Amino acid sequence: MGIGMFRRGCYTSPAAPAPNPDPSRWELIQVAQFKHAHVLHVRYLDCTNFEGVKILVMRGPHIPGRRPLDPHFSEAATSLIARFRPDAEGMRMALELAEKIQI
Repeated sequence: MGIGMFRRGCYTSPAAPAPNPDPSRWELIQVAQFKHAHVLHVRYLDCTNFEGVKILVMRGPHIPGRRPLDPHFSEAATSLIARFRPDAEGMRMALELAEKIQI
């Protein structure tokens, strides 16, 4: 037995959750709406870092329904504009930013 020094690759359990969030598997924990932005406190069910919890700031007053919600930055018009550490300080900073956003 041993660590198998000459093996190629690495074994991971197929049942282990992925470290990256699945944009279609999330639940809303809390939301704060402002005139030109909103803050979403969400949990991605298949994500492992920070227990899947994310704090996202998105432009516009409309909160996404049950559509996929990608927590990564992109060129899409619906992409988030900021993401903060999922703790009290991160939430405070996200709320301050969202409140100051103008069109």
